[in-house]
Amino acid sequence: MAGRKKSDTKRESILRAAVAEFAHRDFHEVLMDDVASRAGVGKGTLYRYFPTKEELFVSVVLRELSESHADLSLIEEDAPLETILERTVANMIEYFHGKEELLTLLQRYEHRLPESEAATMRQRRTQVLDAIAAALGREVRASRLRRVDTRLAAEILFGMVRTAILYRRDHGGDVAQTSREIVSFFLEGARGSHAARAPLRAVRGARA
Repeated sequence: MAGRKKSDTKRESILRAAVAEFAHRDFHEVLMDDVASRAGVGKGTLYRYFPTKEELFVSVVLRELSESHADLSLIEEDAPLETILERTVANMIEYFHGKEELLTLLQRYEHRLPESEAATMRQRRTQVLDAIAAALGREVRASRLRRVDTRLAAEILFGMVRTAILYRRDHGGDVAQTSREIVSFFLEGARGSHAARAPLRAVRGARA
């Protein structure tokens, strides 16, 4: 049992070291020697766990990929749109807290994943985007949002979340408050409210 625990710990150390290397360098610049040094293991040990750099990279990206998207149950429940979006955004931010480098890997190197794994990742992402777009579509039909391309709006929301995740790495911030701010900015644009445009008219008037 002790040996198994030690092996799991060493494997995790290697994966953490590889995340740091892949996140800060292009794939071809990452050296197995550097990964081994950062992990505090011998190169022979590294190759026993991961015979090639490609296998190491795939293991790094896929380690927790199954949990990297929002829980669809947060989107499908019958709740106000603000509640659905705030819970979904908070779920994504909380997942990537302390794992910002994993987000960088997913963005930069999806094309290096085996096609079956890349397809699974795209499918999960599409499911979440479709669910958000459907929630937005319901609001459009109820005339609570202006007519927008709901899929494009969902992609924009994802982009805002990615930016917030990377921002919080350096600046911190309360997850709930960050989620509320993201959703507030997002919905002001989607609603196209007169209140959101009023400050711009006031500024123009003042300059005139």
